[in-house]
Amino acid sequence: MLSTVTKSVLRQAYRHPLYVGLNVFGLALGIGVFLTLAQLVRFEYSFNTNFADADRIVRIDERWSEPGTTPYESADTTFRAIPFLKQDFPQIEEAIPLMGTTVRVEREGHFITFTGKMTDPAFFRIFPLPLLHENTGKSLTEPDSLILSKSAALSLFGTIDAIGKTVTINQSGEKSTHVVTGVLAAISGPGLLDGVEMILPIPPQMKEKRSCFLFWGSSCSKVFLKLKNKKDINALRDGLPNFVERRASGGADDRISLGPHPEKVYALSAILLRDLHFHDATVQDADDGVNQNVVDSIGLIGLLALLLACANTVNLATARAGMRAREVALRKTLGASRSALFTQFMGEALLISLIAGVVGMAVCEVLVPIMASMTGDAIHVDYGFILWALPLIIIGCGLASGVYPALVLSGYQPATILAATRMPSGGRRAAMLRNALVAGQFSIAVCIVICTLAIDQQTRFLRTADRGYVKSGLLVGQQMETEDIGLQRRMFDMLRGVPGVTSIAFGELEPDPHSQTRTNFAYNSPGGAVEAQLLQDRISPGYRETYRPRVLAGRWFDSAHGQDDSPLPGESANTTQNVILNEKAVRAYGFSSPAEAIGKVLHMDKTQYEIIGVISDIRFGSPRETVPPEILTFSTLTHRGFDNPVPAVRFKDVPRSVMAERFNRAWRTLRPDIASNFVPADELMEPYYAGDERRGHLFTMGAVAALFIACLGLYGLAAFAAARRFHEIGIRKTLGATAPQIIRLLVHDFLRPVLLACLIACPVAWVLMRQWLSEFDERIALNPAYFLIGISGAIIIAVLTVLGQTLRLAQVEPARALRAEG
Repeated sequence: MLSTVTKSVLRQAYRHPLYVGLNVFGLALGIGVFLTLAQLVRFEYSFNTNFADADRIVRIDERWSEPGTTPYESADTTFRAIPFLKQDFPQIEEAIPLMGTTVRVEREGHFITFTGKMTDPAFFRIFPLPLLHENTGKSLTEPDSLILSKSAALSLFGTIDAIGKTVTINQSGEKSTHVVTGVLAAISGPGLLDGVEMILPIPPQMKEKRSCFLFWGSSCSKVFLKLKNKKDINALRDGLPNFVERRASGGADDRISLGPHPEKVYALSAILLRDLHFHDATVQDADDGVNQNVVDSIGLIGLLALLLACANTVNLATARAGMRAREVALRKTLGASRSALFTQFMGEALLISLIAGVVGMAVCEVLVPIMASMTGDAIHVDYGFILWALPLIIIGCGLASGVYPALVLSGYQPATILAATRMPSGGRRAAMLRNALVAGQFSIAVCIVICTLAIDQQTRFLRTADRGYVKSGLLVGQQMETEDIGLQRRMFDMLRGVPGVTSIAFGELEPDPHSQTRTNFAYNSPGGAVEAQLLQDRISPGYRETYRPRVLAGRWFDSAHGQDDSPLPGESANTTQNVILNEKAVRAYGFSSPAEAIGKVLHMDKTQYEIIGVISDIRFGSPRETVPPEILTFSTLTHRGFDNPVPAVRFKDVPRSVMAERFNRAWRTLRPDIASNFVPADELMEPYYAGDERRGHLFTMGAVAALFIACLGLYGLAAFAAARRFHEIGIRKTLGATAPQIIRLLVHDFLRPVLLACLIACPVAWVLMRQWLSEFDERIALNPAYFLIGISGAIIIAVLTVLGQTLRLAQVEPARALRAEG
C-alpha cells in the first residue's frame, strides 16, 4: 500500500503540479507558523516554572484604594510585614525581602555594571539555585558575602573558580568590599531571576534606617514566602485581611501604622510564583508582566494558520475530486473496494502532510530567529518540543485534510461516472462547502488584519501621545544618589554651564520612575473633609523651562515668593507652603475646574499647603496605568536639598550625542564614583512601548501568513473553475457575452464568499479590539477606517489572486472551448 500511495502522489505531482504544490506549500506554511508561535507561547507559559516547589512560593502584593485615586496593586510591599507574617501564619516556612539593585565594579577607570539582588540568607531555602562552587554553609550568612553568576565570575576573574576572591563594589556611590562565597550555575528557563549577576545580603544598617523596614505603607521591593504545603495558599489569603487590620493599625498620629482602620485603604494579597508573569501585566512596580490574553491570541493565530492550511487542502482536494473520478470508476470496476480506495486516499493525504511537515519545520527554523529578534526574548528552536509535536501535527493535518475528500472520492459510483460525458463537479453541496471554507478562511484573515491595524495605530498613538512635557531637546540623567545640598548645588551649576544648555532642572521623579512617594493630603471642603493620596515631587528652578508643562490655572513657582520654597523637615510644622497640583489631583478633591482649586488649602499633619497653580497631567509611567494625582513642591536649593535628585537638561543647536558626552564629562568631575548616563526621555520609557510593538509585529506576521494561505486556496479554486467552466464560457461567448461581462461574472462569483467573510470578521474584530484597548488609560477610538482598509485590502488581494485565471478564461475562443473535453 505504501508503494501505491507514493506512486500515486508522484503521479499527481507530475500531472497536476500546481495543485500539489499549493497543497504542500500552503500546509507547510501553516505548520511552520504554528510551530513558531507555539514556541513563543510555551516560552511565555514557562516563566518561573523552573524553580523547585514553585507551587509553594508566593509573592505578597499591596493593594491601595485611597479616596480620590484609582485603586491599584503594587508588587512592592513593606518589609515591616515580614516578621509578623512569620509569627501569625504557621503555614509559612520562610519569608524574605528581595530587592533589585545595580552594582558597579570599577576596572581600569571604567565601570562594569551588573544586575544584582539583595536579600536574606534564607534566599536559598526558598529558591534552591544550583551552585557551581560554594563556600559551604556561608553563601549569604556574612554581611560581606557575595554570590556571582558564571558570567560575572568570568568577567571579573576570567574563571568560575572565584571562591574567596574579593570584589569592591559600588552601589549608588557607596563602596564596599565583598568576598565571593558562591558561583551560580546557569538558571534554566525564563523567570524571576533572569539576568541576575550578583546576589548580596541586605546590609544591617539599611534595615535600621530604610523606611520600608520600619513603617507600614512604605515599600522598597518584593516580599516572597515559601509555604509548608501548596494547599496553604488558601489559608494565607483568607487570613491576610485580619492580619492587616491587627498589625497595620494604630493611632491617628502613629507614623509607623496606617491609622485606626487600615483595612479601608490597604490590603495584602498573595500570588503564586508561577502566576506572576501574567498577573503582573496590571500590577505596578512589577518587572516582566505580559497580558495573558495577548499571548493566547498569538497562540490562537498560530492555530488558525494551521486550520486555514488544512481547510485549503480540503478545498483543493474536493475541487480536484472530479478529475480523479474516472480513475476511481475504473478501479472499482476492476474490483477495488471502497475501503481500499479510502485507505489509499487517506495515505496520500498523510504523505502530503508528512512532506509539508518537513518543509514546515524548515520554515519554523527560519521564522524562530526572526521572532526572537522581534520580541527580544531568548527563544530558540526547541527540538525536544518539535520531536513530539510535529508527528502529532502531521497525523492531525493528514486526517483533517484527508477524511472528507477520501469519502467523496471513494464514494463515486462507476456506472454513473463512466456513462457521463463530463467529470462530476460534486454538486451544489460540494460547491457550498468550498464557498464556506473560503468564507471561513478570509473571515479569519480579515479579522486578524483589522486587529493588526488597530494594534499598530494604538502603539503609534502611545509613542506620539502628549505626555504633558516636551520630549524633543531633552536629556534626563540618573539619580545623584546624595542628599548633600552643597554637592547638589555644584552639580546644578556645573550642568547649567555646559555649552548648548538652555535650561536645567532637578526633580525627584523622572520618566519611568523607579521610586515614588505617595502621601495623604486632606482638604476641608464645604461638604466635609476629602482625603486623597498624592504622588509627591519636589522640583527646582528651571523645571518649567526644561520640561515645559502646561499651566492651566494660577501661577508657577517663583523664587521671589518665600512660601514657595520648601522648609526643612523640622521647620514645616504650623507653616503654610505653596504647591502646584495636576489635573488628576484637582478632580480627586472634587473641584469643578482648575481655576476653582486656586487658593484652596490642603493639610498634612500640622502643615498647610496652599494651591497656587494647576498643570496638565504629566505621564512618567506606563500608558496602561492611570496618571496618579500629583503634588509639586519647590526648592531653590538655598537651605533644603533633594532626596536623590534627577537632573534634566534642555539643549539646542548641538547634536544629542555630543551633549550627552559633555554632560557625562561634567558629571564625572563631581561624582566619579557613579557612572552617568544622560538619555532622551523616550529611551527611559522604551520598555513601556516596546512590548506592545513587538507583539504587534507578531500579529502582522500572523496576518500576512493567514491572508497568504487564504489566497493560495482562492487561487487553487480559480484554477479549478477555469477548468470546470471552460464549456460554459464558450457557450456564453457564442451567445454574445463580451469579455468584460465574463470577467464581472467570474469575479462576482469568487468575491461572494470573500464579502461574506468581511461581514463576519468586522463584529468579531470590533469586540476583540474594544476589549484590548480597554486596558490602556489613553487609547485610540475604533475608527471605521481600520475596518474599511481591512475589507478593501482583502477584496483587492482576492481580485488580484483570481484575475489571472479570470482574464485567461474570459479571452478563450468559443470554438476551442466548445471542442474541449470536459
